[in-house]
Amino acid sequence: QRDSQTLLASCGGDRAVRIWGREGTGLGSCGAVLADGQQRTVRRVAWSPCGSYLASASFDATTCIWKRCEDGFECVTTLEGHENEVKSVAWAPSGSLLATCSRDKSVWVWEVDEEEEYECVSVLNSHTQDVKHVVWHPSQELLASASYDDTVKLYHEEEDDWVCCATLEGHESTVWSVAFDGSGERLASCSDDKTVRIWQCYKPGNEEGETIYDVSW
Repeated sequence: QRDSQTLLASCGGDRAVRIWGREGTGLGSCGAVLADGQQRTVRRVAWSPCGSYLASASFDATTCIWKRCEDGFECVTTLEGHENEVKSVAWAPSGSLLATCSRDKSVWVWEVDEEEEYECVSVLNSHTQDVKHVVWHPSQELLASASYDDTVKLYHEEEDDWVCCATLEGHESTVWSVAFDGSGERLASCSDDKTVRIWQCYKPGNEEGETIYDVSW
């Protein structure tokens, strides 16, 4: 994950997060090792949109929030509540929402206030198996999740609560990851069934058009 093209964060089975800085045109040496936040494999890291915070999701069922300081990084809070391994974490484009997902089959939405306090505002239990990945729409507060149950779920806020608004079915095995394109009109999903599927936002009226007179291969 990059922060304004100057920092890169990596994570792995050694339970640490490493911060790498650029030197000239290449990647320089490791500038910081964040090793005291979590007790098991760190599965994913994600920079906040402003670049001042880094979230790290771990198999110890926690998510650490690291704040960038003058002399490095400090853990400002640890998000707890998942019953099992946290597989993914993602910031909403506004920076005021954070999503986590877990082997416990749930997706959590966290709200961040101006005092850097994090509150879980919704626990979504739409999946029936391990949830592998979460990602936000690039310009809307629309969340997507991929699961071991072979589906992709979409969520949005409705009447002050988060709800599942769509289920994308078609994969025949675990869906490992999902990603929106830059416009947010298409979503790609990849699966253990060895396929990548491209999903397009359906707009009523798309099915209408002019007569198609001919086709040819």
